[in-house]
Amino acid sequence: MGAEKEGQWDHSVADAYSRLECLIQQPTTEADLFSRLIRVYLEEEEVRIRQKLKRKSSQRISRVMHERVGEFLSGQLSELSFQVIDGILFMKKEDQLVGALKCIPDLGSYNTPSWNATLARFAKQYQKRFKLAPEKLLFVVCSLAKSLDAAHAKALTGIDVWCGAALTTPAYRDALQTYISKCVEVMDALPQPVQQVYFLSADAHPNALACQLLRGEKASLPDRWLRPSVSDLIQLLQTKL
Repeated sequence: MGAEKEGQWDHSVADAYSRLECLIQQPTTEADLFSRLIRVYLEEEEVRIRQKLKRKSSQRISRVMHERVGEFLSGQLSELSFQVIDGILFMKKEDQLVGALKCIPDLGSYNTPSWNATLARFAKQYQKRFKLAPEKLLFVVCSLAKSLDAAHAKALTGIDVWCGAALTTPAYRDALQTYISKCVEVMDALPQPVQQVYFLSADAHPNALACQLLRGEKASLPDRWLRPSVSDLIQLLQTKL
């Protein structure tokens, strides 16, 4: 990278971080966490550019993301200790395991009908590797971008839309929340799915927002958060203390 381009890049990065701080107009619990996740992707893009890598490192993103989630939760739950091991965040109180959290940036190609199988795969993997009981496993899904299924929504709730993405539009806000709740209720991969699966945004993705900030494009945090969200997760953990 030449000196001039490097200077332009430094300016873009500094501007991106500054604009990110300005995005949080009303600092809610969810907005706080989501902005931290955006920062993870901003930092990873810095690493990619500086080291002249072709793509971001998903392993590094996962590790740093869970570290930041641990830092975030430690500010809310001072009696817990947190440790990241192989892409999962372990939460303990006085050496007693309270829970283990898997933060999933998005469900990718996993559309809603296959969420149950996806979570079952994670549960089996961690039970085998860490002897972790399924009821101790918690999930936070950051974004539902590109993973909603119109046919499945109609089968579960009667909601009739032309494509899954339509469910994220303002007109379907209540319908989407109903659908998400139904999806979680019918999961049998986890013993108590309603208390084990949490969400953030319907369509905004922290990586996409990081890219918009770096390009100087208009960006904004979601104006709503799916339920149950991290506020509910924190409340659940507080009751276990």
